[in-house]
Amino acid sequence: MRLRKIAFVLVFVFTLTSTISAQTYREFVALVEVYRNTKGYNWTESWDLNTPMTAWKGVTIKDGHVVGLDLSNNNLEGKIPLTLVNLKHLKHLDLSGNKLKGRLPGGIGRMTQLYTFNVSSNGLTGRIPRGFAKLSKLKSLQLANNNFEDFRGLEEIKKHQLVFFDMNSDFKHLQLLSLKSQNVRMANLEYEDIE
Repeated sequence: MRLRKIAFVLVFVFTLTSTISAQTYREFVALVEVYRNTKGYNWTESWDLNTPMTAWKGVTIKDGHVVGLDLSNNNLEGKIPLTLVNLKHLKHLDLSGNKLKGRLPGGIGRMTQLYTFNVSSNGLTGRIPRGFAKLSKLKSLQLANNNFEDFRGLEEIKKHQLVFFDMNSDFKHLQLLSLKSQNVRMANLEYEDIE
């Protein structure tokens, strides 16, 4: 009987460790794909992929998971990889001020922990994915200065969900707070609960 209990505990611990390691590996792969798809070797602040993720500029890790990714104004060129949505613990994403092209990944709705999402000032095109409506914690959405053609993916966002919304196209569905209060809240929101 005692041997069975020990065996059960060992199997449980092994399964738990494997699950955690698999998620961490998916996060590592997602970041490496961002690096490769956006010409990381040409970034202003490049990563040494032979060092731990904790040493990579712009990557914030908490409890073993990537919770922040700030690669703003870092000379990223290319497309955002689909694997980015594997960063399921991500709370802050800022890819603004780069030369990104193509579409936003369709699985964005799986990134349920996101508070801030900023891809402004790139060359992104296509439709806004419908997954934004699933991001119940999202407070700041910045899409301005891109070339999006279809905004129906934003229609299902709850009216007062967002505190800050920036888009250079007229989108009247969302009734946001006054600009003055948005800027005040934005300052406190950006790294909320990350560090």
